[in-house]
Amino acid sequence: MDTPTVTLRVPPLADHVALLRTVVSGLAARRDYTLEQVDDLRMAVEEAAVLLLRNGQGSPLELNATVEPEELCVELSTDIAGPDAVVDPTSFSWMILEALTDDLSTTVQGRRASLKLVKHRQPPTTSEGQG
Repeated sequence: MDTPTVTLRVPPLADHVALLRTVVSGLAARRDYTLEQVDDLRMAVEEAAVLLLRNGQGSPLELNATVEPEELCVELSTDIAGPDAVVDPTSFSWMILEALTDDLSTTVQGRRASLKLVKHRQPPTTSEGQG
């Protein structure tokens, strides 16, 4: 069976970041991610999208979310003005992304920059199911 991938392309406007967050949180929730993991993914997608929008040159922001049995891989990409690094690995934004994801990488190929975020699914704790 092929791994399902959801692709969404939105205009390069901050107003559309909420749509990206909603899609990713919906995918994670349907795969039984914990509420904390869903929130982590939602915040990571927002942070990554904002970073790309800051460095973009007005082209659409593209999201590709691949659902694996035990992980969700989200890749956000857009065209950038130059080959400079999109994210400084010593920046506060990078630290936030590292704290919210299990794996994080950035790629720049020509004028296309991508941020890849991976979150592994973990079973809910016993206290999370109570209440």
